[in-house]
Amino acid sequence: MVDELKTRTVAVIGAGASGLATAKCLREDNHQPVIFEKSDRLGGLWAYRPERGGTFSTVHFQHSKYVSAFSDYPMPEDCSEFPHHSEVLKYLHGYADNFGLRDCIQFRSTVENITKKGEGWEVTINKEGTKSTAYFDAIAVCSGIYNEPRLPNFPGEEKFQGTILHAIDYKEPSIFTGKKVVIVGNGPTGVDIAVAASYNAKKVVWSFRQKRWILPRYAGKLPIDFIVTRLNKHIPFRHHLLSLVNIRKFYPIILAHKWAKLKPESSVERCSPLFNEDALNRMRIKALETKPNIERIEEDRVVFDDGTCAEADIIIYATGYRLKIPFLNSYLGEDHQKNLELYKMVFHPEIPNCAFMGFINGNVIFPCSELQARWFSKLLAGEVSLPPKAEMWEAIKAYQKRQEEDWTPTPYRSLKVSAFEYMDDIAGEINAVPQIRKHWSIMWDLLAGPMISTQYRLDGPNQWDGAEDWIEKVVERTRK
Repeated sequence: MVDELKTRTVAVIGAGASGLATAKCLREDNHQPVIFEKSDRLGGLWAYRPERGGTFSTVHFQHSKYVSAFSDYPMPEDCSEFPHHSEVLKYLHGYADNFGLRDCIQFRSTVENITKKGEGWEVTINKEGTKSTAYFDAIAVCSGIYNEPRLPNFPGEEKFQGTILHAIDYKEPSIFTGKKVVIVGNGPTGVDIAVAASYNAKKVVWSFRQKRWILPRYAGKLPIDFIVTRLNKHIPFRHHLLSLVNIRKFYPIILAHKWAKLKPESSVERCSPLFNEDALNRMRIKALETKPNIERIEEDRVVFDDGTCAEADIIIYATGYRLKIPFLNSYLGEDHQKNLELYKMVFHPEIPNCAFMGFINGNVIFPCSELQARWFSKLLAGEVSLPPKAEMWEAIKAYQKRQEEDWTPTPYRSLKVSAFEYMDDIAGEINAVPQIRKHWSIMWDLLAGPMISTQYRLDGPNQWDGAEDWIEKVVERTRK
C-alpha cells in the first residue's frame, strides 16, 4: 500500500457518516474520492424515510454530541445534547456543505462488484439500471454493518395472526396504539422501541436472552459520558460507578436494576450498557414488563422460556442485522461477519488498497470512523505503512481472543471496541495522540475532561486551529 507521496483515486462506497468523513479526510491529503451512494440522499441510517431502512421517529444519540461529533466540526450550540435523528442528519448535511463534499457524491449508484486489477480495482456500478465500470487506485468500504435483518425464526411464528415486523420496517410508535405488543431484543433499538411503545400500547412485553445494564444519559447535570476521562478511563467502569465521587448518582440505578429483576451477571463494561433514562421507570410502574427469550409463538400469543405467556397483536424483532457486503463475496465468502478479519478493524491482510470504515459496534462511531479514514489516507499517501501480513494476522487472532474474553457473547462481539481506547490506538498510527504537556493551558481539560475527538486535532497531521478553544469550551460545562 505504501508508495511515493502521490494523489490516489478512491471509490468510497456509502454516503453515510463514515463515507462523508472518509471523503473529507482523503481530500485533506489531496486524494480524489468519489462516493457511490445507492439511495437518493446522504446520511445513511440517519436519513429518515417512510419506506424500509433508515432510522425511526424517536431515535436520539446514545452518547452526547460532545463526544460523538467529528474532530474538527462540532455540533451546533443550539443542537440538543443528545441529538434527535433529524438534528444528526442536519449536522451531516452541514458537514458535507462545509467541506464541499456534495460534488463527489453519485446518488442512486449501487456498487455491484469490485475486482482487483493490477495495483488497483475495477468497480462495477449500477446507476438507475445502467451499468458501467471505473478504475480506482483504492477502495473505502463505508456501507456499514446494518444491512440484512437478522430474523430469529421462532417455532410457530407462521401461525401468528397478528403483525410481525423487524425493526428495519418500524417507523412510528402510533402503530402500537391500543395494541398488545411484544418487543424482542435488548440492544439500543430494542430499548428505544420498548419504551416508546409503553406510552401508546395497551400492554408491552420486552423479551430478551441476556440482561444488560441500562444507564441514564445524564449523571447529575452532565452527560454521563463526561465521566470517562484520561485520568479514569483505564479504571473498570464498575469500580468507577462505585467510587465515592459517584456513589450518590449510581447507587439508585443499581437498586433500580435489582428491583426490576434486571441486574446483569456481567459487569457494566463487559455487557455494553444501554442508555435510556425512561426504561427502568417504565418497568417500575408496570408500563413495561420484561420476559426471557421466546420459546414459541401461537396464533394470538407468545410463550416464553419460563413457561409464561403474553397475548400479542404486534411482535417487533429488534434482533439486529447480518453483515452483508455483496460486492466483496469473491473475497470474503458467504459468511461476511465471520470472515471480516480486520487488522485494527480497518484492513484485511489479503485485500490490498482497501479499507473498512465504521465496521465496528459501539456508540461513538463518527469519530472512530474519522480516525480510521485519516489513517487510510496517510497510508495511501505513503506517509505511514502497515506491518507485514504475518504480523497483521497474528494481531487479528490476538484481538479476537481478547474479544471473547472481554465481551459477552452476541452476534456483534467480533466488531466490539472500547471506543476511547480504540481511538487512542488508531490516532497513534498517525501520531495524532495529544501531547498533553505541550498544551499547558488546557492540560487539566485533557486529563480530566470528556474524551472529545477534537483532542486528535491538537498534534500530528491536519491540525485544527480551533481545537484548544473548543476543548476548553466543552470542559467549561463541567465547572458550572
